[in-house]
Amino acid sequence: MSDPHGPAEPGIPDAEPAGIPLSLGSHQLPDAFGGLATPRPQPAVRRPLRPKPIIVALTVLALLLSGGWAASEWPELPAAGRSADFASPDPQAPWLPDYVPDSAQYSKAWASMNAALRAKDRDAFLSYAEGDARDQLALWWDNTERIGRGTAYIVPTTGSDGGAGAFLGAELAFSSRPLRGSGDQDAGYRLTQGFTYDITTKGDGDRMRLTSFTPVTPMPWDEGELYVARRDHVVLYGMADEQALVDATVDEAEQGAVLAVRTITDLGGKVPMAGFVSGITDDQERMDRWQYGEDVPEGDPMIAGYATATNRPAFRSDFFEPDIAVGDATSGVLVMMGPLSTEDRLATFTHEFTHGLHYAAAPLTSYDAPPVAVYEGFATYIELRTGITDIRWLQEPDVKDLVASQGVAALSDQALTEGEDAWLSYIAAGSYYVFIAENGGDPWKLALDGADAVDKNLIEIENDPRFSEANWKAWLKRR
Repeated sequence: MSDPHGPAEPGIPDAEPAGIPLSLGSHQLPDAFGGLATPRPQPAVRRPLRPKPIIVALTVLALLLSGGWAASEWPELPAAGRSADFASPDPQAPWLPDYVPDSAQYSKAWASMNAALRAKDRDAFLSYAEGDARDQLALWWDNTERIGRGTAYIVPTTGSDGGAGAFLGAELAFSSRPLRGSGDQDAGYRLTQGFTYDITTKGDGDRMRLTSFTPVTPMPWDEGELYVARRDHVVLYGMADEQALVDATVDEAEQGAVLAVRTITDLGGKVPMAGFVSGITDDQERMDRWQYGEDVPEGDPMIAGYATATNRPAFRSDFFEPDIAVGDATSGVLVMMGPLSTEDRLATFTHEFTHGLHYAAAPLTSYDAPPVAVYEGFATYIELRTGITDIRWLQEPDVKDLVASQGVAALSDQALTEGEDAWLSYIAAGSYYVFIAENGGDPWKLALDGADAVDKNLIEIENDPRFSEANWKAWLKRR
């Protein structure tokens, strides 16, 4: 059901200033509700609120697939337009006096590779790599094409050890693109999903060749052939040897995607996504590797799934189009489901997709660290609002006792990310959003405001006497 913030963030940089929440699954246990078996959340494991560190990057891409479900209810997809229509002028615009184009700084091969990406010319692109590097890039090309890839880019950057690196990314299926006129800081720009690779090269000019290409944060598409299934609002992928799992799960993923977007839209949310890219595996070792890379924490795995916001290019480049979002903030969203989601897949998908929409609507800058309760509380609230998780969990004596005795302390980062009873804090955080909604407040506004609240707790963010700690405690006690 719920998802933690954790000590390592899959597929996201890790300068460790903050982390992007993810989600845990739940299993079925009989409870006091007349013998009814209802989901009992598993303890949460902390997960970062920002991408794993990737050093100078750049991005490019156009997209993809969209769905045909209830067009009148689904969020409008943005159209292209002039840069003057964007939310604000680009502070790193190429027309500034000190701007030196990348094409004047780097070997011509980089420009040629990007030209091949724009032309979707696989052979030309791969001609700039040899041996293992060529095999790795071919894997990326074929797998991201299966997922759904629009514009893509590759730019030189700094590798993980300070040596040579490349930032490779694309606008994958359903990537976020905030609407013009929405007031969003990224309105009019495209958010891409990019990752850093360590590289070695030989030669220069247009004769430069990549001789090694090693992912800093291994993603599924870097490891082997993917199998992909599509529905109107989700692209679900897994390794080729888990095709049966993907086929058996894709309809549930579609249901979770529709629930998440429709519910937030009903709340008044202007979500800049019409669907999601999600991976799935029943192999815990794979799940750990994709989530943590080489630094898998000790202890039993707790994560059933996670949502993560990826990286955007740090700086503008003439290697890619001017409407690609750049800067020091999170970018396109990816979701991953592991074996611990098996018993409660719909709740976990919905929870993680809710995180994805939250991140897309309120991107974080590199050193933002909002309260974990902002994210986990909102995603749990969506579960409760949709009925995927029984609202009667708010009557659970342990939840009521926790809130009565600890109040807002029950929503601390530590309470939500440590210990076997962290699930109680998930329900408590979700209950505060329910309290807001049932008493004239705006849970979506709280979720968005919370993304900018670095040194406040959930109740301080709301800052309204009607929604005080005392009133929340009294409300929950009466339920």
